[in-house]
Amino acid sequence: MTLGHLCLVGLSALGQLETAFSAADRQGMIEWIYEQQVKPTATNDNAAYCGFRGGSLFGPHEACTYAASNMGNVAATYSAIASLVLLGDDLSRVDRRAVTGALRYLQLDSGTFAPHPGTTESDPRFIFSACAVSALLNDWSGIDCDRAAKYISECVNLDGGLSQASLHESHGGHFYCCVASLQLMGRMDALGDERMRRRTMQWAMMRMNDGYQGRANKPSDVCYSFWVGAGVEILGGHKFVDAEALAAFTAQCESPYGGIGKAPGANPDPLHSALGIVGLTFFYPEFPAMDPALLLPRELVAKLHVRTASGQAI
Repeated sequence: MTLGHLCLVGLSALGQLETAFSAADRQGMIEWIYEQQVKPTATNDNAAYCGFRGGSLFGPHEACTYAASNMGNVAATYSAIASLVLLGDDLSRVDRRAVTGALRYLQLDSGTFAPHPGTTESDPRFIFSACAVSALLNDWSGIDCDRAAKYISECVNLDGGLSQASLHESHGGHFYCCVASLQLMGRMDALGDERMRRRTMQWAMMRMNDGYQGRANKPSDVCYSFWVGAGVEILGGHKFVDAEALAAFTAQCESPYGGIGKAPGANPDPLHSALGIVGLTFFYPEFPAMDPALLLPRELVAKLHVRTASGQAI
């Protein structure tokens, strides 16, 4: 599901999504996505497992004997709903009540989210996924935003960066998930006072060398053109970015046979190709304008009338 989502995002950022597929292929993708939806049973005894699963590797729901692959995953649910939106679907077949209801089971006492029931895994990636799902469905009833914002505030480190949990290493991916989640919830105040926000911006800008790095003392990686770059956009740091250096680094990472890799000479893949292109859309008008908080075209976000948890237009 995520790989398909990234491919659609990349085509959208290039302005090629409308012409890339026939109407039949587009409808086939929509049908496949809906086939991955885990709906409630007649007795609703699977309420915590609803949403979208990550793929169809283990076959149809009724034939799947591997339970872990036959349950909703909040990250896959975000990718599924975002992909449906990109493909022009009206989301009329999404079981909105079941999807938002499942989120209540996934939010932990700490305020963060697990991706699915029965796992010890939890961090801001899944807070972001839950927030994005809620924003796209215009239903925030599945999230306790106060608890989620409090958890994120505890992820702010003394260096200004954000991490997956309190006192962990600051990381560009978690920086994005935290900042984008706060933007979607309308809770940017959780980053702290103005001095602390400046420190967060400073941490992000210090990640830029030729391209962005994800952590201190690491090499630049194209995907952080989005993970760090989109966070910088949300925080209002557009004017501080060396767009020419970013574009030059991305060009060095292009493969001679198509796509973009993580670094010069690396093999290309959908994630680095899509996110590298999106990172450039923030600076070059020849690309469609992309919304940094939802990884969707701004025009599409406007048509959806997406609102934060506090009711403000995104």
